[in-house]
Amino acid sequence: MGIVILILFALLALSSVNGCDSIGGNGDFDFGMSNEATASDGTSTSDGTSTSNGLPTCDGVVVISVDSESVRVPGDTGIFSSASSACGMSEGRGSEDAVVVLQDALTRCNREDVAVDGEYGPQTAAAVADVQRRAGNTADGEYGPATLQAMRWPTTSTSGDTDCVAGPSSGTTGGGSSSLPPTD
Repeated sequence: MGIVILILFALLALSSVNGCDSIGGNGDFDFGMSNEATASDGTSTSDGTSTSNGLPTCDGVVVISVDSESVRVPGDTGIFSSASSACGMSEGRGSEDAVVVLQDALTRCNREDVAVDGEYGPQTAAAVADVQRRAGNTADGEYGPATLQAMRWPTTSTSGDTDCVAGPSSGTTGGGSSSLPPTD
């Protein structure tokens, strides 16, 4: 019995690493691929295996250091990856925790009016596109490393005051890796 459970957990872990849906709403394993694939030019298509440029979908929150401040940002915290801010999200993609951190930063530091509800829907995509447009980036509404850099992020403060810092430059993240552990 123990071996069967171990095999099921191994299959579950492999399915999440490979971009598969793990368990369907009925409790059955569903190893079908998601509905979005990456086109040859690196952009997302409508059938789901990865985000733009082949980045993993943000599945949690990581803490990075920006200008000597600790900042919580969406991250890739998968079991087979080191905690990294190199991830992407788009409409319908991204964990609730990662989306909440993004939405919080959009409202608190980027002057966007968006509900902080953990859903990456049209309102969040439009807010991300506004930030991208202001930064002179392609305004596609998809979150990724360029948007991380373009945004302002609330710092972790014990005083309760909101202080915002600019996103890390590409040299600061070292490819998006964080030396600090995931927070959620």
